[in-house]
Amino acid sequence: MKWYEIRVNTTDEASDAVSEMLTTLGAGGVAIQDPFDIRKEIEKPNTLDYADEDFLESLGEDVIIKAYFQNGLSINDLLTKINDGLRNISQYLNVGKGLEGYGEVDDEDWSTAWKKYYKPFKLTDRIVIKPTWEEYSAEENDIIIEMDPGMAFGTGTHETTQMCSILLDKYVKSGSEVLDVGCGTGILSIIASKLGAGKVEAIDIDEVAVKVARENIEINGESSKIRAFQGVLSDLKPEEQKYDIIVANIIANVIIDLSSLIPYYLKKNSLFITSGIIKERKQDVIEACSQNGMSCIDTIEMGEWVAMVFKCQDTL
Repeated sequence: MKWYEIRVNTTDEASDAVSEMLTTLGAGGVAIQDPFDIRKEIEKPNTLDYADEDFLESLGEDVIIKAYFQNGLSINDLLTKINDGLRNISQYLNVGKGLEGYGEVDDEDWSTAWKKYYKPFKLTDRIVIKPTWEEYSAEENDIIIEMDPGMAFGTGTHETTQMCSILLDKYVKSGSEVLDVGCGTGILSIIASKLGAGKVEAIDIDEVAVKVARENIEINGESSKIRAFQGVLSDLKPEEQKYDIIVANIIANVIIDLSSLIPYYLKKNSLFITSGIIKERKQDVIEACSQNGMSCIDTIEMGEWVAMVFKCQDTL
């Protein structure tokens, strides 16, 4: 099968938003080459990888995203939609150089190439993300999450995922009931379950994401505790189920829109953990959540991103 390979040159801060936009437009897969991730791996203490200064400088600062769409689509319509999407994102983030062009490739040329950029890494002091095809020697207190991102978005390498993981590690208690809104590959749901949550529900609007999440949940042996399904928050009935923790790693606009619904799904004195928020929108999110009866009790910042924890004092 032939595919269109569409190449976008963007920035580290906008790479997640651009990837999500391309997936929403129907990309069958997205491969990201992020020089910042490569540098982080090489510069880690005790790493076995080595690169000289010339190589590190040659990486530059541009993030290259390659998105793959089935041949047969109207390429001109598709390029127009991508440019429109980049313009929308540019209202909030620096999208960089943008669309660079496209070509045609065979299925086997791209379907596994991205795997060489995805290696085991520590998301927190004790949570390790391990690709299913890689070997890793676990340390005594490690919690191993096996991931096969497939065609969905969210391998765990981004700051927003890391911050949500740190906050889940801090706040999930044995038996916690957790809802993961916009679950993507299911990484946060699996982390919550392995941290001791008694029940986790994972919801995403994207059919491909839910399929991949279910596969990852099964790989990690957490199917008995996690249910992943396609839908939106309002599909759930708050009178039937309320949660100790709701986690949402999305974007500020969606979080603001959801802020009026979230309290209906939380138990008294329970928590809303959220990220995907650029620093410029931090106060907007705080104000929206405050207006809906939730107070900010914890904040983490990494790079251009913010994660926050809100406490819901009363149940609705």
